[in-house]
Amino acid sequence: MRRGFGERLGLPGALGPLPLAPLAREYKELMESQLTAGLRYAGEALTDPQEAASGDAFVSVLDGVTLCTPRRRRLVDEAALLSLADARPAHAPVLRLLAGIRRHDPALLRRVLLYQLLPLLRQGATGLGLDPAELGLLAKAARTLPVLDEHRRTAAEALAPLWSRRRLRACAHALAALGPDVLRADPRLADLDARLRRVLDDCDRTLASAAAGTDPARAEAGYLRVLSAASDDDEAVRGLIRLGTPPAGTDAPLAARPADGGRVALSWPGRTGVHWRVLRDGPGRPGPVPGATGTASTATDTDPPVGLRVRYAAFPVRDGRPTGVPLVSHPLLVAPDAEEPALDDGPGRIAVRWRRPRTATATVLTLTGPGTGPGAASLHHTADHAGTHVFTGLEPGAYTLLLTARHPSPDGGTVDSPGVRLTGTVHAWPRPLTALTAEPGPEDGVRFTGRGGEGSEVRLVTWPEGTAPAPGTELRTAELPAPLPWARYGDPGRTTPHEAFAGLVSAVTVLGERALAGPGVRLDVPGPVGAPRAVREAGGQVRLLFDWPAGAGAVHAAWDGGELRTSRSRYVREGLRLPLGPGPRHVTLRPLAPGSRPADGTAATVVGVPRAPVGVDVPPEAVVRYRLLTRRRGLGRRAPYAVEVGAHGHDPAVPLPDLVLVHRDSVRPRHPEDGTVLLRIDGAALAAAPLQTRELPPAPDLSRPPYALRAFLLGDAAGAVRLEEPALTTLVVR
Repeated sequence: MRRGFGERLGLPGALGPLPLAPLAREYKELMESQLTAGLRYAGEALTDPQEAASGDAFVSVLDGVTLCTPRRRRLVDEAALLSLADARPAHAPVLRLLAGIRRHDPALLRRVLLYQLLPLLRQGATGLGLDPAELGLLAKAARTLPVLDEHRRTAAEALAPLWSRRRLRACAHALAALGPDVLRADPRLADLDARLRRVLDDCDRTLASAAAGTDPARAEAGYLRVLSAASDDDEAVRGLIRLGTPPAGTDAPLAARPADGGRVALSWPGRTGVHWRVLRDGPGRPGPVPGATGTASTATDTDPPVGLRVRYAAFPVRDGRPTGVPLVSHPLLVAPDAEEPALDDGPGRIAVRWRRPRTATATVLTLTGPGTGPGAASLHHTADHAGTHVFTGLEPGAYTLLLTARHPSPDGGTVDSPGVRLTGTVHAWPRPLTALTAEPGPEDGVRFTGRGGEGSEVRLVTWPEGTAPAPGTELRTAELPAPLPWARYGDPGRTTPHEAFAGLVSAVTVLGERALAGPGVRLDVPGPVGAPRAVREAGGQVRLLFDWPAGAGAVHAAWDGGELRTSRSRYVREGLRLPLGPGPRHVTLRPLAPGSRPADGTAATVVGVPRAPVGVDVPPEAVVRYRLLTRRRGLGRRAPYAVEVGAHGHDPAVPLPDLVLVHRDSVRPRHPEDGTVLLRIDGAALAAAPLQTRELPPAPDLSRPPYALRAFLLGDAAGAVRLEEPALTTLVVR
């Protein structure tokens, strides 16, 4: 028969002091596993839920931790906990943590379970799987203990981890947060408090001796001894930092400099085999720089306290404990400067670009330079959010810009960064050209005039189609296209391109290395007339032949007493024939731009420029006449024996073409090669005598009719001389 709990000892002896702190290093991890498993307290993992609900299994915690079933009572030791973890995978993490606690201290398992049960029983929780004989006793005892609020529970649960890491100063703060009533109610906490006070009192005496002494070696040994006992003793840390602080005006063994993104870059001389731990020391307690541990001799503080002056110390450590005086930096004001600053100059201005640090609330720009007196600040501007600003109205000269980032300080004020100093020069720029006009001349070419650009060189250029910059665009002279060789601004003379031109002519004002884009004007200039020549035809008509000028909309022909305009399609279809008569003439051919008028007409948006005319001299009509001289040869038949040739109207200085007389049987010759040449008179001989007679050579063919004779003109001048033939009946012999 099972005895009731406390039957021999009585209630006071059976209960003993109940725990008000778990004092287990693994307690935080245990709580996280409990919440994941859905357990109110860790003891629920010891029993089967169905058996616990029916009362067939329960946990006893007052006389050791025992698992009770109708058949047996079993002490919950490490082996039992590990066995249950293998059998219950859902609760395995909780059970394995309990096994670790039991291994570390057999009495600690009961303490942890009681610590978790007391607040539940105080709240009236049921179904906890607890021995019914103990349930009422624990509930009654719980009401007599001090109640821990959230703050005191947090302090109670932090004691064991802090003690295990030798953070004795933090451990003392946690015990102070629990209060005297809690320490009196839990003897183990009172014992911990007494032990802690003894250790810290010894540390305080050592600190006082080290601070008052004059021997740095003894002070270093004292501070290290304190840190070996209380690793979080800030006074010992600061004492070592004071020992390692470099004198003002000397190089610090640890270099701390601002880096991009508001960070601080750290570097120091490395030592083989030495591990380092970097701390940041400021107005508060010294704290570790995240990630700044190991053998590397560089580190980065990614989140320094903005607006405060701090210094950094790299401690040599072994097994997590400092082994000597640290390498210390000079104090550094954490106020990052503006990043990626840049200056660009323009006409009378300086443009500033920068990237504001993420911790800054404002950026202050102070520009000094010429214009307001020696050394005076010419402009001052505060920009809260913008990353750009333009100073305008500046005179040419050298300027200095101080770019300062303004940060909030912890005391509610502001702290300015050291500032970035930039220098720039406002250069003299050309004056802009405000208007450009193109005026075609009555005869040839185009004259460019405009407004503005005083004191600047004006160049006329062409840009690739669609890339002409807008007027006022700032350019560099080296980037400009080559000036147009035929277009000169303000030149009283007029020029024209050698070839056809259709496009935008843009003006650019230039001063030294700088230029400003100006307005433009569209021109349409046709190409020149090529290879003109004249061919006389019958009836005083003259046919003009030439290569059609590129880009021309029409060609205007003019002569004394008339003019004619022809389009390209008409010229290709019909040619160009002019009624000039037999006399000498001079004809001019002028290409016209599309839509332009013969003299000075222009389109609405395009200036059409007529090109200078090309002249063609048409000589007077030269005529060569010939007739056959015949004599009678029996039976009334007349046979030719000579040819009479006359020439008139020709220019004596211009040679005439050759004349050939061609013979063919039966059919009249159609061209010089269509028969046999009987006679040839060269052009010089024709021009020498206005009328001459040439005997026909004796030929058998002339005695055997029927046959036909015909004369032709041959040579380069044949088209300019008209051949007047006799009647056809005189040329055919039958």
